[in-house]
Amino acid sequence: MGYEWLAMTLGQGKVLLHLSGRRQRVVDAEDIYYLEAQADETDVRLRSARPLRDVRSLGEVLKQIGPLGFVRIHRNHAVNPGRVREIRATASGGHVRLAPPVNKVLAVSRGSLAGLVKAYNPARR
Repeated sequence: MGYEWLAMTLGQGKVLLHLSGRRQRVVDAEDIYYLEAQADETDVRLRSARPLRDVRSLGEVLKQIGPLGFVRIHRNHAVNPGRVREIRATASGGHVRLAPPVNKVLAVSRGSLAGLVKAYNPARR
């Protein structure tokens, strides 16, 4: 059974998550704060305290939502730049603090810091 028809009806800014038990859920991309790799699956962190677990790897999920502006900041994390409250550069790369209610601090690798900053300056892409 194909889901091509569903992908076409999702509309702008919608993301189709593949959950366990062959369930799927549509969420607004702007509601996603960050993605976190969990072995071969990905936790998708929304406003709620409990993340959704997508059965695909972080790389596979990013293929779908990367074009919506998400940026990989570390081998285990990707963020929605619209949900980043603060970026702090350090000798080893940096850190991002996410907006409330998540308020999480995530590491940014040295090689990913420039890409994250570019997400806020589209003229330099």
